[in-house]
Amino acid sequence: MLQKEAAELGHDTSLIDAKTTQINTSSQIQDFDFGDIVLERCVSYYRGLYFTACLEFLDIPVINKFNVSTICGNKILTSMLLKKNNIPTPKTYFSFSADAARENLDKVGYPLVIKPVIGSWGRNVIPLKDKDTADAIIEQREITDGPLDRIFYLQEMVDRPPRDIRVITIGDKAV
Repeated sequence: MLQKEAAELGHDTSLIDAKTTQINTSSQIQDFDFGDIVLERCVSYYRGLYFTACLEFLDIPVINKFNVSTICGNKILTSMLLKKNNIPTPKTYFSFSADAARENLDKVGYPLVIKPVIGSWGRNVIPLKDKDTADAIIEQREITDGPLDRIFYLQEMVDRPPRDIRVITIGDKAV
């Protein structure tokens, strides 16, 4: 869809598959035909993030930049930046151990939602409606191998319609 729209506006475009692109520390920009700018659209967050880093290493302009993707892909970093810029968001709590998460939950109360620090598509977003559910989820996260599973992102539950709500803005305007 984006490629079609760009072509209709008179831009030359091509698709690049990050999964088959090979870049190394000796690579140079002239080794590739990426065009003037790359719009990174990998489905995988980590693949897109590090593909972007490699392209920037080659001095190829990328939308979105590595630093932008790092912040936007990390719920803690995003939440802090939104709050710092006075953008309203649900109340959010960060804990850096299972015990601290339990203490936070005891202090704040229920219901809350626990979310992975990095993740999308609603995967592993779990409503915590009571202490028993919270204890089970925290215990499960303690026994997994993921280092980010031991960082707890807790957010107030927002009463909303049963669908995902996303708003894209340009400047101060929702588009």
